Amino acid sequence: MTTDPKDPRGNREEGESDASASTSSMTLIEKIKHTLTSTAPERWEQGGEPLDTSRRFQRAQQTWEEIFSTDTKSGVLVLRSSTPLGSNFFAGGYSFSPSGTARYLIELRGRGWSPKMLLDPAFRGSGGAERTCQILAEGDIAQQLFREVEQIIKNYRETMRRDFNDSVARLVSNLKENIGETTAADWSSVEGDVGYKGYRTEINGIAVTIGSISSDLSTAYSMTLGRLGLVWQCRDPFLMQEIFTIVDESVRTASLEQLGKVLEDML
Repeated sequence: MTTDPKDPRGNREEGESDASASTSSMTLIEKIKHTLTSTAPERWEQGGEPLDTSRRFQRAQQTWEEIFSTDTKSGVLVLRSSTPLGSNFFAGGYSFSPSGTARYLIELRGRGWSPKMLLDPAFRGSGGAERTCQILAEGDIAQQLFREVEQIIKNYRETMRRDFNDSVARLVSNLKENIGETTAADWSSVEGDVGYKGYRTEINGIAVTIGSISSDLSTAYSMTLGRLGLVWQCRDPFLMQEIFTIVDESVRTASLEQLGKVLEDML
């Protein structure tokens, strides 16, 4: 078969598409990177955090672990940074400092595996952390992929935080009116410590929790707004008391009305 030099397909075999040729030109590492970075950020579970050498811990550890993991059809894919530690005991606990360079690994672990099996010293001490572990990559490649996913998660969370802050600002700017538009049926009771009374609802996709805790001498109020693990806490005691009073009176009034209806049915 002759090849037309003007044919942009060059020496490709007949039937091979431009998209297929483009994909085949990617290196294996590029394909892997593309797959990882194209995975929805919310699918990744993060375990651990950067090492803070000023903190104190109750137990000594041999390594400091940072993990990103996600479920796949073959098991749990784990991107892992494992830093060897030196431990020094002071009053109040152990302080940690790196005793070597971090080791980066990409592992495949069994279904049902949880990051706490590496992060919790009790699990690591039992030897259960290394069961059914297959190392798929390590070294520079694993470090590169770990950093790629880490940056994706960081950007995603920063975007979530900005969106959350904007939503909270809009809600708080008109909070009493928004609360006033709810009904008693919109609120559910929240259990707490002795003396605590609380209610929760959702407004514009944000969970609103309002509560009071009473002692013999005083009553304190709280209010938090939350979404997807992000929390804003109100610091205005007068606003919290006012909102709680509105909600509490609405719920109590609705309960009394229901009681009246029940009593009417008895007649």
